[in-house]
Amino acid sequence: MAEYEIVCTVQTGCTAGGHILAVCRGGADHPMRVAEIYQSMDGGDRYFTDAGGLKAYVRKWACPCGEGTLRSMADATLRNNLDSLPLCG
Repeated sequence: MAEYEIVCTVQTGCTAGGHILAVCRGGADHPMRVAEIYQSMDGGDRYFTDAGGLKAYVRKWACPCGEGTLRSMADATLRNNLDSLPLCG
């Protein structure tokens, strides 16, 4: 069981902000698809974003369009939301 910081995202989709298709972890050299993150989470790993020391943990989320994606947990700031991270690339 490990914790990984998500530092950027690959987004697209049916909503105004899109949905997360893949993410890059700190220190990783390639994006991980949502299915890979789901598998890792099923094995006990946790993912989070960080903005100035404020962590927001990430969870599985099903978009209303049916696409499996990711969502950051609600907290007191928008700065650490997955949607606020830069795009990978």
